[in-house]
Amino acid sequence: MKRFILAILIAITLAVLIGSLAYYSGPGYVVFSFAEYTVETSFIFMLGFVAIGFYLFYYLLRFISTLMNIPSYLGSRHIQRQHERSRNSLIKGLIEISEGRFEQAEKMFLKRVGESETALLNYLMAARAAQQLGAYDRRDEYLRLAHESTPSADIAIGLTQAELQLSHKQYEQALATLNHLSGVAPKHRYVKRLLAQTYQRLGDWESLGQMLEELRKHKAMGDEQFHALELETYHGMLNSSIKRVDGDSTERIWKSLPKSLRNEASLIKLYASYLKTISKDTEAEAIIRGFMSDEWDDELAYLYSELNGKDCKRQLETAETWLHNQPRNGLLLMVLGKLSLRCELWGKAKSYFETSISIANHSEAYLQLAVLLEEKMEQPEEAQKIYQQGLAKMVESQNSGGGLLLPKSESTRSTAPVLKVIQ
Repeated sequence: MKRFILAILIAITLAVLIGSLAYYSGPGYVVFSFAEYTVETSFIFMLGFVAIGFYLFYYLLRFISTLMNIPSYLGSRHIQRQHERSRNSLIKGLIEISEGRFEQAEKMFLKRVGESETALLNYLMAARAAQQLGAYDRRDEYLRLAHESTPSADIAIGLTQAELQLSHKQYEQALATLNHLSGVAPKHRYVKRLLAQTYQRLGDWESLGQMLEELRKHKAMGDEQFHALELETYHGMLNSSIKRVDGDSTERIWKSLPKSLRNEASLIKLYASYLKTISKDTEAEAIIRGFMSDEWDDELAYLYSELNGKDCKRQLETAETWLHNQPRNGLLLMVLGKLSLRCELWGKAKSYFETSISIANHSEAYLQLAVLLEEKMEQPEEAQKIYQQGLAKMVESQNSGGGLLLPKSESTRSTAPVLKVIQ
């Protein structure tokens, strides 16, 4: 329409110009001769006739072209309507899956997938809906169809498959999928992150340890999350080597600890407990002493009291220095009492145990004090009172639901870091 109006304006403008020219220069004339026929007309009329003929011919061609394009136009409109219907189905499916109606969502994603411009997305979302319904065969079939619809989207399809396999605890299958993706995209951050998560869930600490440097290099996760994963990895490696009774491997892992982990209490507890089991109490004492000079940990303090160091008095003096920062710590006072017992300082041990009991209800403090009174200080009556007090406190605490504070034994004490699986 705009072009038609523009053509009329141009025609009017030309007519005005030609009219003005004719008015001032004379009308002139034009003669056409063909065979026996001769046509004579004014120059102005000839120009008007040519202009009108040109526009009539132009719009005649336009009309013929439009008629010829009607079939393709109708076809494109049909395809456009198909795409609109497929988009509406996709949107409805997304709404259904967001609202937890997975069966309806699966049907909507597949309803017009053959007409959709986004067949890849339809199949991937249908696979997620089937996963939620526990239909793992259908899930895998949709992923196969997604690959057929868009072969170039190998990474997107593979990542979706790995995520769904991890969600279903198909760790071996997920590992195979992610190893394939690692070959296709060796620098892909999310692939590395999922691969690390798979090793973590499989408990394959050696393999996870080997890829830590890659995770750091490619910044596959945040610093805090990477530190937590690194800590869990080395804890798992140490624990596995200890269970295998592989002393050389355990020592090698300990010496290879990154600087960021050398002062982690959970790792020190694990390694110091291991050293105690192989009668290397002196080495364990030195490691704990180094840690406790700057930081504090109740379980390490208790483990320190269980070590048979070469010089018990030096061990006691070291622990007494911890009182400067922990003057009201009942467990530390019990530790000092146990170390005083080992050094045969009965009076000091009794004082420490009594002070510990006045601050905290550690059952071992009652027991140690009672044994000391009965066997070393020959006060059986006082010992019986302590036995009874300890039993009464235990019953009272259990009845109130509070629970008596009990130091964990080496066989039950957990030294694993509390970590979340990578998300």
